[in-house]
Amino acid sequence: MSRFRRYNIDLGLAFVVLVWGFSPTVFKIAFRELQPLTFIFFRFLILSLLSIVVLLVYRRRSGRTLTIRRQDIGLLILSGLCGYGLYQLLYMVGLAHTTVFASALLVATVPLWSVIIVALLRMERVHPAQWLGIVIGLLGVAWFLSSVHSQPEVGVGHTLTQGEILFGDLLTLVGVMLFTLYGIVNKRLAVRYSPPELMCYTLCIGTAVLIPFCLPSVLSQNWSTVTWRTWAIIPYTVLFPIYLTYSIWNWAIGKRGVGYVTLYNYAIPVIGGLVGFLVLREALTPVQMGAGAIVLCGMLVARWAVARNIASRKSRAVAAVAPADATVALPVVAEIAEAIGTMAVSEETEETQQFAVSQTFPGDSALPESIPAAMTGPDQAPSSSG
Repeated sequence: MSRFRRYNIDLGLAFVVLVWGFSPTVFKIAFRELQPLTFIFFRFLILSLLSIVVLLVYRRRSGRTLTIRRQDIGLLILSGLCGYGLYQLLYMVGLAHTTVFASALLVATVPLWSVIIVALLRMERVHPAQWLGIVIGLLGVAWFLSSVHSQPEVGVGHTLTQGEILFGDLLTLVGVMLFTLYGIVNKRLAVRYSPPELMCYTLCIGTAVLIPFCLPSVLSQNWSTVTWRTWAIIPYTVLFPIYLTYSIWNWAIGKRGVGYVTLYNYAIPVIGGLVGFLVLREALTPVQMGAGAIVLCGMLVARWAVARNIASRKSRAVAAVAPADATVALPVVAEIAEAIGTMAVSEETEETQQFAVSQTFPGDSALPESIPAAMTGPDQAPSSSG
């Protein structure tokens, strides 16, 4: 038992990474019987109802009055559009037209785009070594896209052509950029709204935007082809890649810190590619794997630069105080939705959040701010690619 307790955090993180790595393949299996937009419709309908229940329970337990500031309405709408409405359209339709590995790899570049955007907006200074990592990562992405999988690949029920795959990759990449904005916008909102509030408001806005796009697909869906297995996948994609895994993820952050936990993110594209290869028989070419390795290498370099810069600042801070007081305490943040469970999350410095925390987005991204948002850097919430 003691040995299990010693490794329970890593076992929990391994479970989370496996779920997030498997999820895109599970989505594509559902696409065999449900059109992507029909799948999105029912999934987000359940998510919205669940978020409302969580908010009501939170309000009852906390006794807090729920209010929306008029000046925040525009930001909430933008957050709902970028994090749920438009992002989910681009992500799911993109996934239906490309491979699991390509989708997982491109979504994993969220931290790179986060750093680029905050630098362009002059929200923070980017270390030269970070720029080196970004350049390396983007070169890997460019190589990956230019190769366009030199051979057709077998997708779900049909063969994906090179044109289809390139189309799906570009949709995913645009979605990733929108999701990056979602994180940056939510960083401002998270200081004024609790995680359950932020999740419910933005999720309902995003769902309202999705309905006009999804309704024609729902009405034209051939329901005779939908089996109980596919219906079972929908609640699975709500509970496992989102609520269950994010609870474990944030518990692990509270125990080990953001820097340790986010290292597991680098395994998600690898697992996604392997699962797609084994289950869907998607091809993994040497060019794909080489480009993917370069992208991950670029993110590691940029992450190393952030960690080194933070360590340097901490050293200078320690040197500036008297020896007896040479202890630098990092703030502890955030309450996770009380309806799900309250936990303390260690929050590293602003720069750590801007890059390291942003890596907590799985490929999926119907992420509940009720779980990660309180710690957010450029995530909205790190707040979450199930």
